[in-house]
Amino acid sequence: MGKVTKNTIFEIEGKKYEYDLNLNAMINFEEVTGKELMNIKEGDTFSLKEIRALLWAGLHEEDEGLTLENVGKLITPGNMQKISNKIMEAYDNVMPEGEDTGKNKNRSTG
Repeated sequence: MGKVTKNTIFEIEGKKYEYDLNLNAMINFEEVTGKELMNIKEGDTFSLKEIRALLWAGLHEEDEGLTLENVGKLITPGNMQKISNKIMEAYDNVMPEGEDTGKNKNRSTG
């Protein structure tokens, strides 16, 4: 079976990063935060730690040398909303259509 998801490209401070929110990334996020991505629902929010962990989980799939702290340095107050929106776009791209997965573009990131 071929790859069924498309990766999202993040551009942060002029550098491009490939973001792959696959099963391993979702499990890594869950292990770090205790929050299951498959169970998020409309109105759920993400803490700063969770935003950092979610960015790390997807970027780590393409660059295993990245740490949570490395990824945290990429996020600033000036780009946090843009990054959060891009993460939610990536999430929506990988969730199956028509299933009750909590897929919603109006989730809050803070």
